[in-house]
Amino acid sequence: MKKILLTLTILISLTACESKKSNSNEKNVAESETTISDSETELDKEEKLRTEINDQYFAELSNCSQNVDAVTDFNGKTEFWRICETDNGKRIIQIDSHEKATLYEEVYYEQNGELIYAEESIKYMPINHYTLQPWTCQFYAENGKLVSVMSLGHGKTEDDEWNPEIIFEMHKNRIAELNKIENE
Repeated sequence: MKKILLTLTILISLTACESKKSNSNEKNVAESETTISDSETELDKEEKLRTEINDQYFAELSNCSQNVDAVTDFNGKTEFWRICETDNGKRIIQIDSHEKATLYEEVYYEQNGELIYAEESIKYMPINHYTLQPWTCQFYAENGKLVSVMSLGHGKTEDDEWNPEIIFEMHKNRIAELNKIENE
C-alpha cells in the first residue's frame, strides 16, 4: 500500500509539474505572439503611411498643370527644376541634372512647408545607352521625423556610414536655393 501511495504521489507531482510547464509554455507563446503582433502593427502603420503619401503624391503630380520651371548652376552643374504648388498647401519640387554619365534626380513633396516625402535617384546613363546601375531611395516623414526609408539598387544606402536623416539637410539646402531663384 505504501508503494501504491508513493507511486500515486509521484504521479500527481509529475502531473502538476507538467501542467505548470504547459501553462508556462502557453504563456510564453502568448507573449511571443503579442510581440509579433505589436511589430506587425508598427509595420502596418508604416505601410499605411507610405501608401497614403504615395497616393497623395501621385494625385498631386497628375494635377500639376502650372509648373514653374527654372535652371540653376548652384552646385557646379546645370540643374533643371520643376516646381508645382497647389491651392491646398502642397508643393512638389523636382530637380534633375546630368553630369558625365550620371543622371541625378531629386523629388521633394511638402505639405504646408513640411517635408513628407522625398526621393533621390542616381542612374549611371552613358550617352547612347540604356540605364545601368540605378539606385533609388524613397524617404517618408511625419511630423518632421523620418518614418520609413525604401531603397532599391546599388548606391549610398550600401555604405554603413550613410545617414538617411541627411535628406532633411538636402531639403533645407534646396529650399534656400529655391529662395535664391525667386529673389533674382
